[in-house]
Amino acid sequence: MSAGFFYVKRAEKIRGILMEKSKIASRSARLIIKVSIVNITVNLILTILKMIFGFFYGNLSVISDALHSASDLATSFLIIIIVFISSPKADKKHNYGHEKIESLATLFIACFLASLGAFLIWQGVSGIISPVYAEINFYLIGVTVLSLVFKEGLFWFGIHYAKKLDSEILKADAWHSRSDSLSSVAVLIGLIATHFIGNNIAESIVVLIISLFILKVAFGIFRTAVNQLTDKAVNDDIYNKIKEISSQVIGVKAIDNLRTRMFGSSIYVDIEIAVDGSLTVNESHAIAEHVHDKLESSVDLRIKHCTVHVNPINENN
Repeated sequence: MSAGFFYVKRAEKIRGILMEKSKIASRSARLIIKVSIVNITVNLILTILKMIFGFFYGNLSVISDALHSASDLATSFLIIIIVFISSPKADKKHNYGHEKIESLATLFIACFLASLGAFLIWQGVSGIISPVYAEINFYLIGVTVLSLVFKEGLFWFGIHYAKKLDSEILKADAWHSRSDSLSSVAVLIGLIATHFIGNNIAESIVVLIISLFILKVAFGIFRTAVNQLTDKAVNDDIYNKIKEISSQVIGVKAIDNLRTRMFGSSIYVDIEIAVDGSLTVNESHAIAEHVHDKLESSVDLRIKHCTVHVNPINENN
């Protein structure tokens, strides 16, 4: 009777944990879509404005900046698609869910940023080698300043939610927006410098500097995505936090072994705990389930699945 009561209570507890995690996942998806819709709206307006003024006044740097905003637009659409595809629910063909799709998308954005950085290097070097004549235009300056302000705002908006949701794909998209604002800085400097030197060499130098910064950011995002796709272990802080939570469970005498791996943005844990060897199977199982539930219910750790193995020890020896 007591054993039956224990398993009923345990089932209720696990169901509650799963429901809570499902609500969190659903809330995260809604917030990611919200951020992406804001990005799409702003980038659409900026792309149209910069295209119109760039073509009307024949300024290639502003047109290039417009294409950069258009790429941000495409990336935001991609993120919305990824949110719908990467459902946390497992199926017969994907027993562990679809979280790694987000890491693949993050990898794609990192590669896109890297290619953008390489293109800007080529553009900057070409401009330094063969500077072209240009005249200052206050309408183009106004559009560029507007782009700079809004794109920098999108960066901080995206970074806020990326940290809040611990989302690498939002972080990558935010840095994509930052790269666009930096591109606008280069265009602005170039437009103003033409008033003093009569060509675009200053803009080209700034573009070259910014491109190196973009490549550095792209490499960091690329490395994070690769680590998630190759099941890298968690960092020392999370590892020690898992050990601490497990050790605090009554009945756990020691942590014999702990292995972790990143699965997309989630964590898988395999842990071996030592318990008193004189305990019954049910008592040892209850301790293991307590460790399992405490780890999986920790929202901060983002543990998707935890396997607990019990090792008996003889406390009399």
